[in-house]
Amino acid sequence: MKLIDRLFGKRQTSPSGITFDELPEWLESRSRKVSEEIGREASSSLYSEIRKALSAIKESTTALEEATPEGRFHLKMVKVASSNRDNMSKQVRMLLDNINIPQATDIGTIVEFHENAIQTLTVCLENMMKSYQYTKLVYFEESKELIAKVNALGRLLNELIEPIDNKRNVLDALNSAKTTIQNIKNVSQDIGFNEKTIKNSEEKIALLKKELDEKKKALALLRDSEPWKQYIKSREELISLETDAGKKEAEIRGLILPLNKALGRLKQLSDSGRYTLAPEIREGLNSCLSEQINVNPEFFIEFQKIVESGVLNLTTEKTNKILEQTKLVLASLDSLKTEYQALREDIEKQKEKISGLKSAGEEAELEKEIADLKDKTAALEKELELSRNRVESLKRDVESKRQELLRCVSVIDSRMRIS
Repeated sequence: MKLIDRLFGKRQTSPSGITFDELPEWLESRSRKVSEEIGREASSSLYSEIRKALSAIKESTTALEEATPEGRFHLKMVKVASSNRDNMSKQVRMLLDNINIPQATDIGTIVEFHENAIQTLTVCLENMMKSYQYTKLVYFEESKELIAKVNALGRLLNELIEPIDNKRNVLDALNSAKTTIQNIKNVSQDIGFNEKTIKNSEEKIALLKKELDEKKKALALLRDSEPWKQYIKSREELISLETDAGKKEAEIRGLILPLNKALGRLKQLSDSGRYTLAPEIREGLNSCLSEQINVNPEFFIEFQKIVESGVLNLTTEKTNKILEQTKLVLASLDSLKTEYQALREDIEKQKEKISGLKSAGEEAELEKEIADLKDKTAALEKELELSRNRVESLKRDVESKRQELLRCVSVIDSRMRIS
């Protein structure tokens, strides 16, 4: 209700002012007053007049039924007129049976009675008029009088609804005001719920940001500690070792690379069956072409013999170049591999050393916690923005309904103000 108080104000009522909380009772009082005014008019005169009109219709119907032809008419005309007279009588009897004057005089009862009576009367008149054009040829006065009595009933029914029609704007305003008040209360409850959600979200975001700040400070302290500096130093040493190992591996690959064409030629001969290699030599050949770092240096002793045998069918110039490079490989590969293996062993030792340091795990854990907190905060801030927009939309809706309510109250009583 605080929102409603802000919208409508919270002041003492004056002779021409009323608070929002007092509106339902005031509207109910006005509804009773209007209903009583209309009811008094209906009960004091029109119900009685309608009852008399129905009685008069009944008498006229009996008179038509008992009428006899006056004058000279063709027998066939009398038969047609009498048949249609019977139909007119039947329609009127149905009308009399279907119109039941209620005891209550409230607006709802009057409206319902009027709608049903008018509908019945309209159907009756439509059917009567079809027969009247033939009936009047023989029973002119009686049929004419009956039609007049039925039309008179219609005028009375219209008079009955006239006070309601005259106050239709007020009645509609009363109904609309009641509905609008309930809508305002419902929307105000939605606003209250969303405002609580906003408050809870703001509190959660504040706690998350506080925790995030603490985690960032903890990470900063960790990165400024001696254990962390030791970890960084060890990691840099590892990077240096891995760089040296990479260079050494590239040096080994570069040493074997000039022999690739000759090695490829030998593989073709072996795969085609034109030259048979021992299993260990075939394994060494495959290593040279795919994993040079794992090749056994002794393979190149056998490879040198194969080149010298001329089985590769190379020119003398190419053979000499390959033999020269093979000798270079034989002279350097063993020591390069020894150096590479030593570097790999140092790398594994350094990794084991680093894995024993807590700082790395602590940093990873803190960074994960910080990332999670940022994600949670961002998600909540998005929800918060949606809730705020929703509240603003609901407040605009309440303001629109407030203006609608003011218009309704003005229609009901132009002097009344919601204060």
